[in-house]
Amino acid sequence: MTESITESIAEPLLKLHQQRLIYGQRQLIVLSGQSEWIERQLNEITSALNGDWITLSPHLAGATLPSKATVLLGREFLHGIFDAQSGCYAESMAILVGTLKAGSVLILCIPEWDAWPLQPDSDSLRWNEAHGMIATPHFVAHLQQSLCNDPDVLIWRENQPYILPTLTPAVPWCAPQGQATPQQQQILSTLLAAERGTWGIIAARGRGKSALAGMLIEQWPGSCWCCAPAKITTSVMNQFTHKAPRFWSVDSLLAYCLAGGEIEADWLIIDEAAAIPGPQLKQLTAYFPRCLLITTVEGYEGTGRGFLLKLCASLTDFQALTLTAPIRWAPNDPLERWLNKALLLDEKQPDCRTIDVPDQIQSITQRQFIDSPPLLEGFYGLLTSAHYRTSPLDLRRLLDAQNMFFMVSKRQQQIIGALWAVDEGNLSSMLSWQIWAGLRRPRGNLVAQSLAAHSYFPLASQLRSRRVSRIAVDILYRRQGIGLALLNQLAKQSACQQLDYLSVSFGFTPELYHFWRRAGYRLVRLGSHKEASSGCFVAMMILPLSASARQCFQRAEYMLQRDVYWRKDRQQLGLITGNDQIVNEQSEYEQSEYKQSEYDQRLIDEDWQELAGFAYTHRSLAASYFAICRFLATTNGELPILRLYCEQHLSLPVICQQLKIAGQKQGLTQARAELAAALEQQQPQRMNYWRELITTFYR
Repeated sequence: MTESITESIAEPLLKLHQQRLIYGQRQLIVLSGQSEWIERQLNEITSALNGDWITLSPHLAGATLPSKATVLLGREFLHGIFDAQSGCYAESMAILVGTLKAGSVLILCIPEWDAWPLQPDSDSLRWNEAHGMIATPHFVAHLQQSLCNDPDVLIWRENQPYILPTLTPAVPWCAPQGQATPQQQQILSTLLAAERGTWGIIAARGRGKSALAGMLIEQWPGSCWCCAPAKITTSVMNQFTHKAPRFWSVDSLLAYCLAGGEIEADWLIIDEAAAIPGPQLKQLTAYFPRCLLITTVEGYEGTGRGFLLKLCASLTDFQALTLTAPIRWAPNDPLERWLNKALLLDEKQPDCRTIDVPDQIQSITQRQFIDSPPLLEGFYGLLTSAHYRTSPLDLRRLLDAQNMFFMVSKRQQQIIGALWAVDEGNLSSMLSWQIWAGLRRPRGNLVAQSLAAHSYFPLASQLRSRRVSRIAVDILYRRQGIGLALLNQLAKQSACQQLDYLSVSFGFTPELYHFWRRAGYRLVRLGSHKEASSGCFVAMMILPLSASARQCFQRAEYMLQRDVYWRKDRQQLGLITGNDQIVNEQSEYEQSEYKQSEYDQRLIDEDWQELAGFAYTHRSLAASYFAICRFLATTNGELPILRLYCEQHLSLPVICQQLKIAGQKQGLTQARAELAAALEQQQPQRMNYWRELITTFYR
């Protein structure tokens, strides 16, 4: 049915809504045009259809910002608006879709159709590593394909007629009226009979996970406590129980448990568990006899699959439970089907194994992903199934971010290995030294900047490098050397392109470390604090390709060995002098003067550089920590703040309180001044050189 461009959409849309409601389905409407025209249509449609009209927009009045979309998790609404006129926050759109009930209409507002691919996208500021907004033609082309190829989507472009979708007759649908579905009842019976253990209800949005938790609270004869990133996410859960379970924030409950508080609950129920750092979840589950973790694995927040791959695998008594039938809308819902296609949310299922066929490794461009949808689905699907951080934001980066490099390993046209890398470095000497001095932190260049900002080598950000961001191998083909073959081919191509080195950054585990060692990479940096998201130290490893890079990173490896001596946690890491399986392995310079580097704590050029950096620039205390430790061991000077920090291992806030210093900023200023005074007394000529050099950083 084609409507004239002047005829009101209200009446035909109301009829369509009533039909969708009967079938338990939801409708996507796309409004494409100038903002004034879109606003007129929004006013007409929202006036005709009663509902919540929850709105995500950076501009529309009364809307929630797309960046705050997580406040909607665990809630339900009738009708919604997603404003993508200035930028498309893909994961926020997915969250909004998951909150809409059967019969809902979602209005997607986009720029004028033909101009959209060339318009700068504000969301690119989050994920593109270069400076400024960029247009995202490949992602837009992908979305436009998904919209045009779906007959259930109503697209209305300004100054053009719209076509109402033709509904396929379906069985009338009734939402569960508070009673458990057969799937829910089966899981509920299991949980009610549980004596001990940890369970996880893992399912897509709208499958009744929170409702099932509420039923458990209602029917359990004892006490249940609830925990979530935000209390509002438990609103659906509370609709299914007359009881009032005690709610805790994550930090409050963990502090209570660590302080030895009495555990009065039989169950701890954690809603939106995938949004909570894994180490905190693992700690909490140890305090309760029974735990129920509720989460999705669709990756809206980039942590869903990490919940499965990391946390669940680490719990000996974990049991996964799955809900597949939707209860917030009918099966085969048009809106859910479109979203899964547009954002590639359906998990890739392993194909049948092929054997005795040689692998083909080839480079891929972003344009090829759009020209070949199966290639995009295979590549992104492999990353999603194998990597715990893959989310819709990564789909945006993959398609349009600058300086991306991709490789695939194929067997009979089936993608069995995927590699994603990012070009870094090639920064000017001045900018590199400003990064080292703590004066600049431009976007991007993760490893190159980190080695300049936190290690001894501004040169690292001046060299041309390529960082491996993701690498994944199909589960059916692992432990066949496919990942190593991809890395070997990457090294060959990068060397031909005259890059200086390859790099990788990851949460340190022995398994990952030894994989990268087999690929020839050397450990040059190990973070001093564990990441909240992974519970691991950040490790950075390097594969030098040029002579200048080899010389630089031989020295970096040597400096890391020396620094290990001063780590408070070195025994925990297994970094024990003379018996070290991580840092002190056979290396190119094993027989050199640096063989006993961990014992050699003399002050050398890199140490004086670090000491001057802390004393005269904004170099951080953490970056200069090891050099300061070596200096304190060679001097009798008082340096009270630095001795308390490095020798007594007191935190800066505690030191400031103990020495009656007005705040950490003032404490840091005094620490720099006391080090500068000691250096100028002992090494006046050396410090004059550094002061003169540092003045050039501020030009």
